[in-house]
Amino acid sequence: MKNKGYLLPMAIIFILISLIMGMGILYLGGSEQIAAIKRYHQERAFYIAEAGINRAFAYKKANESWHPELGQISFGGGWFQVTESIQGETIIFTSTGNYKNSVAQVSLITYRTPGSGGGGRGGSFGQGLFGNQSVTIYENAWIDSYDSRSGPYGPQNRGNYGDTGSKGSIYLYNNAHIYGTAMVEDGPQYLTIGNGATVSDSDLYHNFGDPLNNLPPVVVPQDLTSLPYPVQGDPRITGNYTLSNGILTVGNNKTITISGGDFRFKKITLNNNAIMYITGNSRFYIESAITLSQNTQVIIQNNSTIIWYLGNQGTTFTPTLANNSVINNTSSAPGNLRIYVASNNTNITLANNAMAFNGVIYAPTSSVTLANNSQFFGGIVSKTLTLVNNASVHYDIALRDINFPEDPGNSGGTGPGTRVIVRWTKPDWSQRLQ
Repeated sequence: MKNKGYLLPMAIIFILISLIMGMGILYLGGSEQIAAIKRYHQERAFYIAEAGINRAFAYKKANESWHPELGQISFGGGWFQVTESIQGETIIFTSTGNYKNSVAQVSLITYRTPGSGGGGRGGSFGQGLFGNQSVTIYENAWIDSYDSRSGPYGPQNRGNYGDTGSKGSIYLYNNAHIYGTAMVEDGPQYLTIGNGATVSDSDLYHNFGDPLNNLPPVVVPQDLTSLPYPVQGDPRITGNYTLSNGILTVGNNKTITISGGDFRFKKITLNNNAIMYITGNSRFYIESAITLSQNTQVIIQNNSTIIWYLGNQGTTFTPTLANNSVINNTSSAPGNLRIYVASNNTNITLANNAMAFNGVIYAPTSSVTLANNSQFFGGIVSKTLTLVNNASVHYDIALRDINFPEDPGNSGGTGPGTRVIVRWTKPDWSQRLQ
């Protein structure tokens, strides 16, 4: 009978322990279920983000002018939002996916390769300055480098990457300097260094890759050559000027403004002290001559991109740039002013203390000369390149990473290349399952 007195408390204790264990099991099961739901939401957010970035890459590859939408895109019961960071031909896409307030992020680095016509990163201008037959640097002239992505040229933005090459010869006369590598193809006899002249480095048996190895010609786009000449009163051209049979003339001390667009001119003449403003993206095909008389200015505004085609294959083109005439690219970004010389044996001369020129010049069958304290910022590819009397060229190393769609050395004039994937950045599994 006494043993029966112990049974009731033991039964009560057993029941209490069972209840506690049962509640613990239920709690653990509920927590595990909550964690599983959280992991599921996180995975859904990741795959939504991945879908967004795959969509962005597909759209950009099909059409380079496409850009991600500003808002959120509904997908799979959640949403994604894509942003892009553009650095030359490199674009970094970042996609944020959201599913029931769980968030995941994926990044994708892409790069657009050159087109089928050859070249490499930077097209014609990516390997430095180039004079196919010769580069000649006379007394006290020099070549160095800077990076326009870091701001204007100056003491804190000046480098020794003014690489200069020729498949013929390079001549440096007294006190001339190349702050960079002097590159010739066939040995030391093709590099001449005078008294006090210096080069930072030399490559005497340089193997020039395309397009410099075989400079492609300039082909003026057919949509420009087939344009009618503009006429007096064209709403895109305002100010004091005359325009007849494709000949545009701006008189002494007069001003003209061109708002942008595509133009075909036979000849352009700016007389003394005349000013031409260009305020929008433009392409000019100038058939036979351009004359900038004393103290004239062509001023490019609003960060506009200007492309000039001078002459055509088999024709004669006459450029006249007189004392202190100026082509002023106010953005200071060389890529915003691009000049392609299609005619043969033309000589482009920038001289006589003219304001610094910011741009690129591609003249595979013509000569470029800088003289008398003139400064050039950007890139030059020509038949011959000559610097005289304190002239200087500051090669913009940003051109190594830029491919201009119309550059003959980029894609043979056929347009941009293909966008490819460089690297994915995704959360690892441990992060995704937290």
